[in-house]
Amino acid sequence: MAMTAARPMMSSLRAGSRRGLAPLQLEKGPLLALLVAGLAAMFLLPGYNLLLATNILVLSIAILGLNLLSGFNGQVSLGHGAFLAVGGYATAILMARLGMPYWMAVPLAGVASMAVGLVIAIPALRLELLYLALATFSLAVAVPQLAKNKWVAPWTGGVQGMEVQKPAAWEWLGLNSDQTLYLIVLIAALICFGLAGNLVRGRIGRALEAIRDQPIAADTMGIDTRSHKIACFGISSFLTGVAGGLGALSTQFVSPESYGFFVSITLLVGAVIGGFRSIYGALFGGAFVVLMPNYAESLWQGAPSLIYGAVTILLMLVMPDGFAGLWSKLANRFTRKDDDHAPGKL
Repeated sequence: MAMTAARPMMSSLRAGSRRGLAPLQLEKGPLLALLVAGLAAMFLLPGYNLLLATNILVLSIAILGLNLLSGFNGQVSLGHGAFLAVGGYATAILMARLGMPYWMAVPLAGVASMAVGLVIAIPALRLELLYLALATFSLAVAVPQLAKNKWVAPWTGGVQGMEVQKPAAWEWLGLNSDQTLYLIVLIAALICFGLAGNLVRGRIGRALEAIRDQPIAADTMGIDTRSHKIACFGISSFLTGVAGGLGALSTQFVSPESYGFFVSITLLVGAVIGGFRSIYGALFGGAFVVLMPNYAESLWQGAPSLIYGAVTILLMLVMPDGFAGLWSKLANRFTRKDDDHAPGKL
C-alpha cells in the first residue's frame, strides 16, 4: 500500500532531485513585484503608514517561517511567538549589552532562535499533531515568563523590558530614519522570501511535502523524515527569529508583555488567511493581521475583537485556501479564458 502511494511521489521527487537547493532559481516575478511595490511604498506612504508597512513585512517573515513548518511540512505549531521573542531579546541584548551593530545582531538573533528551535524539535518531534501543538503552546507560554526571571533579568531587563536603538538614517541615500528602517526590513524580506521559494521548489521542498502528505510512503522511499522535520523546524525558527529582531528594531523596545501567547495566535491567523501552503501568501497574512485590528477598531471601538473575529471566520469560510488560493484560482480562470480564445480554439 505504501509503495502504491509512493509511485507518483517518487516521480515528483525525481523530477526535482537534480535541483536540490538548485543554482538559486529564484521566482523573479513575485520578487520583482515585491521590490517595486516596496520601493514605491517607501516614498509614497507618510510616517505612520510607513510604520504599518514595516510591521507588515516583519510579520510576513514570521508567518513565512510558520508556513514552511506547518503548511509545507505538516507540523502544527502554536508557539512561534516564542521564537519571535527569542529573536527580539537576542537582538536587544547583542546591541544594548554587547554593543553589536544591528546588521550583525539580527542574523545572529535568527541563529539563536534556530538553536532554541532545534533543541525543542529533537524531543518534540516524537509527538504528532495536537500533542506537538500543545508542546509548542507550552513554549509560547514559558518564554515570556523566563524573561522575567531574576537570574536573567540583568540581561533582559525583567518586567521593565529593554530599549533597542533604531538604526541611524542613511542620509547618503537621502532617507530619514523611518525610511531607512523600512528599507532594511524590505531587503531582509526579499532575501527571506527568495531563499524560501528556492527551498520549496527544490528537492528538499518536495521531500517536505512528501513527508506531509504520505509520511509512511516517504519513509519507504528512503527519505530521512526525522532529519527533514528537524531541519524544517530549525529553518522556520530562524526566519521567525529574524522577524523578531527586525520587530525589535521597529518598536525600539522589547518586554515580556510584547510576546504573549496571543502573538502566536496572530501568526497562525495570518498563515491561515494568507494561505498555509504558499510562500507569498505570507504577505497577505501579514497585511491582514496588521491592518484588520486597526480597521476593526475604527468601525466599532466598543468591541473591535468581535469584528476582527467575525471577519476572520468569514474569510476562512469564503477562502479556505487563503488569499493565495483565491489568487491562484482567479489566475487559472483567466488563463483558461485566454486559452479558449486562442487561435484554433472553437
